[in-house]
Amino acid sequence: MKKTLAEALGLAPRAKKLSPKGLGKLILEEYHSVLLEKEEKDEKAKAPSENPDGFKAVNKLTNIKDLEGGDAYRQLASGDESAPLIQAMMTATGWASGAVGKAGGAPAIKKWAEEVGEAELKNRIGHVSGKLPSGAPAKQDMPALEGGDAESVVDALSPGGNFTIDLGGDYASGKEDFDVWYKGLSDEERSAFEAGNVPGQGDGEKAETKKEGVMSLADALFEDKWPRDGMGPLKGAPAKGEGAPASRQELTARALAFLTKGQLDGNLTDDSIEVKVKGTIANSKMIPTQSNILAGKSLLFAFLQAVGASDLADMGGAFVTSGGEILDGHHRWSGAYIGTGGGLTHSNVNIVSGDADELIPMLVSVGNAIGRSQKGVEEPKKESARSSATSDNLVMERWTKLAGLLND
Repeated sequence: MKKTLAEALGLAPRAKKLSPKGLGKLILEEYHSVLLEKEEKDEKAKAPSENPDGFKAVNKLTNIKDLEGGDAYRQLASGDESAPLIQAMMTATGWASGAVGKAGGAPAIKKWAEEVGEAELKNRIGHVSGKLPSGAPAKQDMPALEGGDAESVVDALSPGGNFTIDLGGDYASGKEDFDVWYKGLSDEERSAFEAGNVPGQGDGEKAETKKEGVMSLADALFEDKWPRDGMGPLKGAPAKGEGAPASRQELTARALAFLTKGQLDGNLTDDSIEVKVKGTIANSKMIPTQSNILAGKSLLFAFLQAVGASDLADMGGAFVTSGGEILDGHHRWSGAYIGTGGGLTHSNVNIVSGDADELIPMLVSVGNAIGRSQKGVEEPKKESARSSATSDNLVMERWTKLAGLLND
């Protein structure tokens, strides 16, 4: 085989060797893509195939990027409560139907749509759908934080207090990966966590890991410092729904260990990310980071904002990055944009320093550890690739799926 001139001169780039961690990242990216495609396929399969009034099929799971602006306007301006898009709005949440009824129902939706005008409404919907990044995380892989979680998040991302996650610099026992570290704890130390106690706090002894054994294929491929137990919460955290976050006294096992690992790394200053609580940001400066925003929910929020039945200026404690990337609160952002054309400044926004790629998986784990479950379309066996239940068989199962050899 003839060499190229670059190869003969030794200037050709060397083929990069793929590390186990790199391979694991590649498999996870492809696996998440498979899940996203299945989610979108399921959404479309649940939509009615046709409509007697000629409206396009829409249901409460329809992604706004699949909404055609002209048809959306015709449905809203029809004043017909049975129109699929109006039905999607009225079933978007448990309280949606009552809120729409109090705001005037389908006739009020018709009036709002006509006042905005077809061209402008199409432009606003198109702006939101055009902002959705391709290949971004789906809803179930985004932080599921609530408005009252800011104090717990600040505590987890800073030294002192009840919590400190292990962000870097010095890692507890030199282990970046949480699951590897947790599995390596002695039986006594793990028992302490399971009883709701942190080893080394109060007895002067540090948590130490056992002598390392052979790392499994799953540990090698999916090494990651941010743990997940399926759709959450993390084991040891009570399911809190939309209520107050779990307190320190309610946590045990993996949840407690994750939230206090930074207290055991011997460095009291290396685990810190700034969070500005109750900040402000212009709606037009916000950047979506998830690939799916529900059309019905967005238009519900837009309508209620426009007719004065809701005030989306208050983001209710949503989270964004210091660069304006949305970590939580996508539907409030999209609803506010469609309802106002982007001319709204939001208050009560928690601004976390950093970029979305780094913060999203971290805040998913923090949310799970304080009792939050992931939101989004449920899938059978929606386990994390790096949960404590991960096995080499799971790795092979996912690789087989990626190779297209397993028919669902």
